[in-house]
Amino acid sequence: MANIYFELLQIAIGERKMLSRSLSDNDWQRMFIFCKRQALLGVCFSGVEKLYGLGESCPLDLWMKWYGYAVRIETLNQKLNMQCRELTAQIENDGFGCCVLKGQGNLLNYSENIRYRRNPGDIDLWVSSRFMRDAGTEAGMCSENSIKGMVVENDAKSVSCYGCRDVIRYVRNQYRQSAAGKRVKICYHHIEAPSVDGTHIEVHYRPAFMYSPLRNIRLQRWFAFNMDECVKNRTCMGFSVPTASVNVVYHMCHLFSHYFETGLGLRQLMDYYFVLMAWHNDCMDSNNTQFNELLAEGIGKNCMSKEEVMHTLKSFGVAKFAAAVMWVLHEVFAMSSRYYICEPNEKEGRRLLDEIMRGGNFGQYDMRCMALKNGGTIKHGIWKLKRIAGLVRGYPEHALCEPFFRVWHLGWRMIH
Repeated sequence: MANIYFELLQIAIGERKMLSRSLSDNDWQRMFIFCKRQALLGVCFSGVEKLYGLGESCPLDLWMKWYGYAVRIETLNQKLNMQCRELTAQIENDGFGCCVLKGQGNLLNYSENIRYRRNPGDIDLWVSSRFMRDAGTEAGMCSENSIKGMVVENDAKSVSCYGCRDVIRYVRNQYRQSAAGKRVKICYHHIEAPSVDGTHIEVHYRPAFMYSPLRNIRLQRWFAFNMDECVKNRTCMGFSVPTASVNVVYHMCHLFSHYFETGLGLRQLMDYYFVLMAWHNDCMDSNNTQFNELLAEGIGKNCMSKEEVMHTLKSFGVAKFAAAVMWVLHEVFAMSSRYYICEPNEKEGRRLLDEIMRGGNFGQYDMRCMALKNGGTIKHGIWKLKRIAGLVRGYPEHALCEPFFRVWHLGWRMIH
């Protein structure tokens, strides 16, 4: 049955024309449950519509239910896009550099017919105060205009325009101004901002992280080096997103983090499928002579070759995981080998796909050790150790560093 699931997904994204066999009513019910668990209801409904035009259709009551989900997803995407424009405009007006990560930042990568049927989540923003220096500030200190809305007035003189501390102050001040009265949730790479009309918002000062200290230092330096380009990469949707080359590296690191945390779903792998498409179209298929001329004139964006992408991922310790992702993308999405960034690793890929199929979106449906996972702090810690122990053989450096990072992170959160 699993191959049929993948076939519908391939039809939706345009990699396939028809199913290999007709489906019974029970098969369609199982298909719907699979799509719901993987957060793919909207995209896969486009495949259902294509099949309907070819004479293959699901039961009418299920079709109507599915259609209702698809319409709600389209409406929600429109709402989140508007909120992204408003939030980034406000943050930039307050003197920060900002771009939209993941979710809504990926919509333009998708083909037009399914763009607004991607199941949305929360809004993730990458925010930095380093751009305040470019606005005419002196000696690394903020002017009165640039700190507008960032900190309370009596705190303004003590704030320097550097690093994540300004971003944390800025978000905490948003809570004070909104009188939300909520305890601020903060971790190493992001802080929760006040929700907007029910939309959960995360403000990142570090887009991702690695458990290994050495790999994490390299990753944070790479992000710092590439942030200017991402903040300036304004799209037709009215907000900035990471460039294609940054996305192809960042998303792989993001997938790896979720694989260690709770698990991955096919929605995240589908995002990466379209990230690779966008990167390949922007960089690999471009005219090199014309591209170099544009760069020499200060126009255009820096594009990384396949070799540069893999060299970067190896320096972060995720090359083996990248090979597993390539196998899954080929198996599930029928991705052509011309889009590979490395040779697929079937053994690790099968293991990754088994986790995805068992756990669903972010591992929410993985019944193994569910009592431990949701049984309080101590039981959750035991569940996490068991999960990490299962990853030692495949990714020993990161798995062995994870418990130490968790202890250090507890202290970091207590301080902040």
